[in-house]
Amino acid sequence: MSALPAKTPDAIASQDETHLHIHELLTAATQALLHEQPGLGTFEDHRPQRDRPSGEAWNGLETMCHVSALLIAGRSPDLSECGSQRLLDAVDSAVAPLRLTRQDDREDSGVRTVVWRDPDGVRLEVVIGVRVAVRAISMPFLPGSLRPLWTTSPASPISPLTPPPQPLH
Repeated sequence: MSALPAKTPDAIASQDETHLHIHELLTAATQALLHEQPGLGTFEDHRPQRDRPSGEAWNGLETMCHVSALLIAGRSPDLSECGSQRLLDAVDSAVAPLRLTRQDDREDSGVRTVVWRDPDGVRLEVVIGVRVAVRAISMPFLPGSLRPLWTTSPASPISPLTPPPQPLH
């Protein structure tokens, strides 16, 4: 018998479901950004991911939430003539099928921060300034994994600017 909840209307996600969903979300967002501006290079983990207490409980059990790694683009964005808006529109299109909608959009000292949320409480943040940064925060979930993921960060594609591997002599 599993400690994980049965799928009922008031059920809560498992750790595995949550981590897979965050991985899918980060992959969609970073691929959209790279498709719009391939010159960004790759997105790499800048701060580590972590699971932390959510401050909530489900049927008396403490729940957790996942804070993804802070993914930072390897190169600066091209912000000429609506560049940041095109990047954000690309993310809008990529995350809409995942039920995320833009909730907050603010600019302070030339740094634009946009937040998307879904009805379950998942949060995606994109910050555009000197670099582009992406992070996701999950909805509450019950800890305990049957198939733990090593990371929720997407695999970084090889940049078209990276030279191909050279044979060793």
